[in-house]
This record gives sequence, structure tokens and C-alpha cells, in this order.
Amino acid sequence: MPARDLMTVAATLALAASPLTRMHAQAGTTPPKDSVSADAKVIRQAAAENRLEVQLGELAQHQAKNPTVQKFAERMVNDHGRLEKQWTDLAAAHGVPLKAALSSKKQKKIDRLRQATGATFDREYMMAMIKAHTKDAKELEEQVDSARSDPVRKMAAYALPIVREHLLAARAAAKEVGVDSVTAARGKGGDDKE
Repeated sequence: MPARDLMTVAATLALAASPLTRMHAQAGTTPPKDSVSADAKVIRQAAAENRLEVQLGELAQHQAKNPTVQKFAERMVNDHGRLEKQWTDLAAAHGVPLKAALSSKKQKKIDRLRQATGATFDREYMMAMIKAHTKDAKELEEQVDSARSDPVRKMAAYALPIVREHLLAARAAAKEVGVDSVTAARGKGGDDKE
């Protein structure tokens, strides 16, 4: 084969391979549209929020004075413990790494609440629960419609009614300890993102 023909064949092969090379390069940095890894941030946030709810619930089981608040806290530990495991299992099944510890911001929420005692603790815990569940319900509603992967959309759809039930229960318990749930939902501190 003449050199000129070899150069033509080589140039044609190089041009034909370049779109594949770009596709392979993109595959390493940008997850496919329907990939669970495209929703990694959502999964990490959901797992962390559930972990926070469990830890706050454990604290409330020991520090709350009102029996309704204690019972609510027990439910938070159980339900959010299951939800955390489901989000963690989803992450593990799809290779999405999660942090084992809470962020410093979330840890500060626990530390701040740990300082409260008696009826003050009950009110502050219930205000935090209303704020958190209001925010979480809104975020889950968004993910049901906008998550990029089917497994994350399904998990958000599964968790949403549970969180809505928690919000109703939080409002009822809050009323019992003298917290206005409308004011609590609008308050600062519980709706900040990491």
C-alpha cells in the first residue's frame, strides 16, 4: 500500500475514533443522565439528614420531660434509622461513598440542643423537628419529580409520606409543649443546608 493511502487510512481512523475518545473521557467525569451517581448529592444529603434525626431522637429520648415528646423521639429513632439504612444501602449498591460522621454543622445542632433541659429542651427539640420535617418534605417532593435516576425517585417517593406523617406528629407534640408550629416552621436554624 502506498504511503499516501496509509496516511489517508490513518487519518480516517483517527477521525472516527475521536468521538469515541470524547465519549470515554466524558464517561469518567459526567455520570449518565439516568445514573444513580448523578444523584449522589441527594443520596448523601438524605442519609445525613436521617442520621441527624436518629441522633437528635436518641438525645430526646433521654432529655425530654414530656411523655409525648419522648414517644415522638422514639418514633424518629426507629423510622429515620430505617430510612438511613435504606439510603445507605442504595448508596452502597451503586458505589456512592458516604461520610460516616455528621458534618460539623449538624454536630453543632446536636451540641446546641444538648445544652437545653426540661421544658426548654422539649420546646426546642419540637421546633427543630418541625423545621427539619418541613424542609425534608419539600426536598423529597422535589426529588420525586426531578431526581435523575429511577432508584432515587422511588426512594424519595417512599420516604415522602413518612416524613409528612412525622411533620403532622411533630405539630401535635409541639402544641402539647406550647410551640406554635407555624412560627417554628418559619424560624431560623433548622432549614439551613450543608
